[in-house]
Amino acid sequence: MYILGLGYVGHDSSAAILKDGEVLASATEERFTRIKRDRSFPEKAINFCLDFTGISIKDVDVIAYYMEPDKFFRERVIHHLGRYYPKSVPLFEGNLARGLEIKNVEWEIRERLKFLKEIYFCDHHMAHLASSFFHSTFDDCVSISMDGLGEIASTVIATVDKDYSINVLNKINFPHSLGVLYTCVTHFLGFQATSDAGKVMGLASYGDPDVFIDKFRKIVTLKEDGTYEFDLEYFDYPFKRDTWISEKFIETFGPRRLPDEPLNKDYEDVAAALQLRIEEAYFHMAEYAKRVSQKENLCLSGGVALNSVANGKLVEKEWFNDVFIPPAAGDDGASIGAALYYNFYIAKNKKRFPLQSPYLGSEYSNTKVERVIKKFGVKYHKSDDVCKETARLVADNNIVGWFQGRMEIGPRALGNRSIIANPALKEVKEILNARVKFREPFRPFAPSILREHVKEWFTHDHLSPYMLLVFDIREEKRKIVPGVTHVDGSGRLQTITEDMNPRYYQLISEFQKISGIPMIVNTSFNVKGEPIIESPADAVRCFLGSGIDYLVMNEFVVEKVQ
Repeated sequence: MYILGLGYVGHDSSAAILKDGEVLASATEERFTRIKRDRSFPEKAINFCLDFTGISIKDVDVIAYYMEPDKFFRERVIHHLGRYYPKSVPLFEGNLARGLEIKNVEWEIRERLKFLKEIYFCDHHMAHLASSFFHSTFDDCVSISMDGLGEIASTVIATVDKDYSINVLNKINFPHSLGVLYTCVTHFLGFQATSDAGKVMGLASYGDPDVFIDKFRKIVTLKEDGTYEFDLEYFDYPFKRDTWISEKFIETFGPRRLPDEPLNKDYEDVAAALQLRIEEAYFHMAEYAKRVSQKENLCLSGGVALNSVANGKLVEKEWFNDVFIPPAAGDDGASIGAALYYNFYIAKNKKRFPLQSPYLGSEYSNTKVERVIKKFGVKYHKSDDVCKETARLVADNNIVGWFQGRMEIGPRALGNRSIIANPALKEVKEILNARVKFREPFRPFAPSILREHVKEWFTHDHLSPYMLLVFDIREEKRKIVPGVTHVDGSGRLQTITEDMNPRYYQLISEFQKISGIPMIVNTSFNVKGEPIIESPADAVRCFLGSGIDYLVMNEFVVEKVQ
């Protein structure tokens, strides 16, 4: 059975293909169109999935979509807007248009793909839940799905038992939403509201949360039943589009920062207090989930689960034997989740395939890579030992674009579409932010570290293959790796094992032989405002348009002509 999972209209359009319950390929549309967070029909992602699998749309048995259009229209457009009428009138037009767009999804899928078989519409949070649980190795778990909102729910807490039955323990509906709260503060701080939450998480480490935490605790109340609710007087988003926050929010925290204005201490303190209150809500829900379910394992999913700082602190509490978060935890992974949900709950298949690798995207042969290099007319050579040669380049303080194997799923570069550098270089953060990434100077960079060396360098020894956990770097090690040590002494680590990514593991091992350091700086292969690269042509263009010193694609090393 082939199941094609789809997600679009909201944001992060994506496609995934399952064969008999196993995910063979997945990708977001933005990687192909080069439009960040592209929400359009994922035509190119679909074509990639079908081509990679070697089938046509006629071979697909069912399409699973990551939302229920009728529920979306009924609950968000009619119920929600009616509840807040007449204040919601300014929001009605945009929500009605979005609702009608989703209502027309079935027609669009059939028209564009000429697909005549079954289309299944999956509840949004059930898709998130499935994407996490069925890719974990757990027999059962308690699961928390957290994002901006699905049809109307923003958070769902549920158990998954050994027979795969789902029991919803509690849920929280929009407009009460941790994801939207983070969006509101992102807007207040002068960043792009719907795509720059990661910047706020990085900025939070510079601030003092105590300055504003009491105010955030008034805004977000934690309830005895494990849920939370907002004081909506601080927000405009339930009633109108794009303004997000109300005058009361401005009166409480001061004037909104404009995008080009400097970041003063107050803004850092607001970010810090927001992050702390998000963590408190995280822990509140997790503690409730553990107490009520008595489950030993926790699955997290949804866009809020990309908050690696909160994730790391939750893991450190050791309330659960293990915590699993999929690499594509946000809506970009909900196409996978919708397909998995159909496979297990509708088709009633029982065989599971825990996620072995996040590398489910496109791949290019040496022949195709070399053809692109020649087309650009750049200087290059084929390496006799690409890992050893690249390790030497990094050890000599060069910034290297690293393009290997299949593209990763999720928003984090995991060693196949990465920019890498020497973590011992004190100025590496400034160099990367100013000369390569063209982004804010406070943004940190992540370490990719050999799994067997984590406990020597970090205060907590935990598997973190998808760069979704932040732990403190041991104090005595921080001066050795200033390039990956954030201002608060932490690092968002990615643990590398030989079985998951042999070539990347070999590269870091070769770097360790030279430097004595079992890690390298890893950041996504892109510049500010662009998606992570997908193709060799994307890689060369980014290389030529930035301060990257060398580009390594497959076996080839590309240089800049001086």
